Amino acid sequence: MKTKTITTRVPEDLFRELNEIGEVEKIDRAEVIRRLLSNAAKHWKMEKALELLRDGKVTIRKAAKIAEVTYVEMLDLSSQRDIAIKMEPEDVIKDLEG
Repeated sequence: MKTKTITTRVPEDLFRELNEIGEVEKIDRAEVIRRLLSNAAKHWKMEKALELLRDGKVTIRKAAKIAEVTYVEMLDLSSQRDIAIKMEPEDVIKDLEG
């Protein structure tokens, strides 16, 4: 995997926390940061997809694609958040076909 470098300044208390996580997990600080960033990016995509779905701006299938989850997982997540799924007849036909 090709990598890029990111440089940032963080408060001392966060720096200490990152080191503590690394000690507990037995991994270096760079790996801690990579894992945290990866989890944050996944969380952001999920929240954005659910927001767009709730606002009726995307279909359930498009929301699943944005969040990088399956159609069934997105149905489950939207149900957990009490998001009403608005589907046009064309959407139902597409879902039944594919």
